[in-house]
Amino acid sequence: MIEIGRLCVKTAGRDAGKKCVIIDILDGKYALIDGETRRRKVNIIHVEPLNQKIEIKKNASHEEVAKVLDELGIKALQTKPKPKAAKPLKKRKTPEQLKAQKEEKKKLRNIFKPKKKEEKAESKEATLEEKAGLAEQKKEEQAEIKAAKPKSEKRAKKKED
Repeated sequence: MIEIGRLCVKTAGRDAGKKCVIIDILDGKYALIDGETRRRKVNIIHVEPLNQKIEIKKNASHEEVAKVLDELGIKALQTKPKPKAAKPLKKRKTPEQLKAQKEEKKKLRNIFKPKKKEEKAESKEATLEEKAGLAEQKKEEQAEIKAAKPKSEKRAKKKED
């Protein structure tokens, strides 16, 4: 029942419910169709054959299929190929442009760097003062501990004797 020139209705996919013509049978499971649908390879299971048959050559062009379908009152899908757009070429920068770009980056860096350094310097000074104060306290505590140790050791020795 599936043969070249057989008018069919597509039952699955985006083109479901639209009429098409079998242009070529690719193998036992697939066929090439064209008509109201997009020209493409489809599974034979997704096509329902009708009683009408059209005289058409194997692998007929889209224009030939459109002419035959117009005679039957079926309007074939007309697709326009997309025009090929040339990719824009990347323009290389001249050495002068590169130097100018680097200078701009340096200026931007210099705007923000001094503020950060000043903040860090202030925080370092504060921490150094705190450390110095802590260091003095620790020295005092260590001196007290050293002074206390000999006395306790002397007492421990006296108790042992």
